[in-house]
Amino acid sequence: MKKLTIFTLVAALAATLFWGCCPCRKGKNNLSLEGHSWHLVKMMNHELKISPEQFIFTFAPDGSFSGIGACNRIFGNYTISDKRDMTFSDMASTKRMCPDAELEVAVNKILSQTTHYEIDGDMLLLLSNGDMQAILQAVVPATKE
Repeated sequence: MKKLTIFTLVAALAATLFWGCCPCRKGKNNLSLEGHSWHLVKMMNHELKISPEQFIFTFAPDGSFSGIGACNRIFGNYTISDKRDMTFSDMASTKRMCPDAELEVAVNKILSQTTHYEIDGDMLLLLSNGDMQAILQAVVPATKE
């Protein structure tokens, strides 16, 4: 009986790990990349103290993206694959002086080094060769009362 319980626990753990980490996982509640605005909420190597109006990005079906950093507009192109590969190209931005200019530089570097992405519910995870670089959260539009 004890062996059966241990086996059951190990099998359940293995199944959880497989289905939770499987690249073929498609959550029913995962948002699509396009059609939402995404707000930067975490960078792996930087402390973030940003307002909700800063660092918001949108991704268009034609392969273009745009956003606002600390005070500059950021735009360019992106490509994705069925395997969730992601690359950014032809990136540019306005050049206004901002108090958080170094953070804009860091975000642009993350975008240029992104190799793939994951979407988990309302969170967009940007990765570079398997290392998490940034987390963005879908912006929920304000409701009209």
